[in-house]
Amino acid sequence: MAGGSVTELGQRLKEARLENNYTMEELQEITKIQKRYLQALEEGDYSVLPGAFYARAFTKNYAEAVGLDPEELFEQYSQDLPASNEQQTDFVPRASRTNSNVPKENKLLKVFPFVLTILLLGAVLVGLYWLITNNSDDTAQEPNKDVVENFESTAGEEQPEDQANSDKVADGEKKESPDKETESEPEVKEKKPEQKLEQISLEGKVATYKLSNTEEFKVEIQTKGNVYIDVKNNNGEYVAPGPKTFQKGETLTYTLTDQPKATFNIGASQNVHMTINGKPFKFPVEPSERPHQIIVIENDKSAKESTQS
Repeated sequence: MAGGSVTELGQRLKEARLENNYTMEELQEITKIQKRYLQALEEGDYSVLPGAFYARAFTKNYAEAVGLDPEELFEQYSQDLPASNEQQTDFVPRASRTNSNVPKENKLLKVFPFVLTILLLGAVLVGLYWLITNNSDDTAQEPNKDVVENFESTAGEEQPEDQANSDKVADGEKKESPDKETESEPEVKEKKPEQKLEQISLEGKVATYKLSNTEEFKVEIQTKGNVYIDVKNNNGEYVAPGPKTFQKGETLTYTLTDQPKATFNIGASQNVHMTINGKPFKFPVEPSERPHQIIVIENDKSAKESTQS
C-alpha cells in the first residue's frame, strides 16, 4: 500500500510500541532504523522507504524490538505490505553491517601457531641440552691428547738455564740460606675491645650513659610515629636536624664523634628505634611506662682527648 492511510499492521505495531512505553527516539536507538522510517511503518506510508523490499525488512526489526512475532504479522497482514520482486533477506542495521561482513576467526586457528612455536622451541632446548650433556661427559672421560703429548715431550728436555746455573755451584761454596730471623712473620692483629655503653645514673627522666672502646659516636633514630626530638652537643647547642616534631618513617642521623657529651630529649620514646654505632639502644625505662625520656651519653674517647689537649 503506497497511500498515507494508517494500516492495520501499522496500528498493531504502534500499539505494541506504546505497550512497551517506547518513544520513537528509543525505538530508533534499539532498531538502528531512522525515526522517519519507523513513523512510515506505523502510518502505512511505504513510499517514504528506500524501496518496497525495505517494508518487510524494517517491519521485521520493528516487530522483534516490541516483542511481536514477525512471521505471524506477515501472515496476518500480508495485504498491508507492498509487493516486492527482490529476494527477501533480513535487514541488518548500519551499526552492525561492518562487523557482520567480517568472518569470525577460528579460535583454534588463532592459538595453533602459538602452540606450535612453543613445541618447536621446547624441542630445540631439549636437543641443545642433550648435546651439551653428551659433550661434557666425553670431555670429562677422555684425557686431552695434546696435553699428554706435550707433557711427554718435555719430560726429557734439558733443565732451564736458571736451574742449570743454580746446580753448578763451586766446590766448598754453599747457597746462602735465608736468615730465619729476617723472615717476615705474619702480623697478628690485636683484637679491639668491643664497644661498651654503661649506664651511670638514672634520675627521674634523665639517664646518663658512658660510651667507651669505640672510635665513633654516631647515633641513628628511626621514627615509627610522630615524635618530638631535640639533640644538644657538649656546649648545649642544638644539633641538626631539629628541634622539632618528626613524622612516621623518617631516619635521623647524628655524627657526634668530636663531642665529649650529647643529650637526647625524646618526647615519645615508644615511637623511636635508636642505634649507637649500629647497635640497638634500649631505653632505661619501658617507653609504655615513660614516653618522655632524656638520654645523656658521655663520649669517653672524646672526653680523654679534650682533657689531654
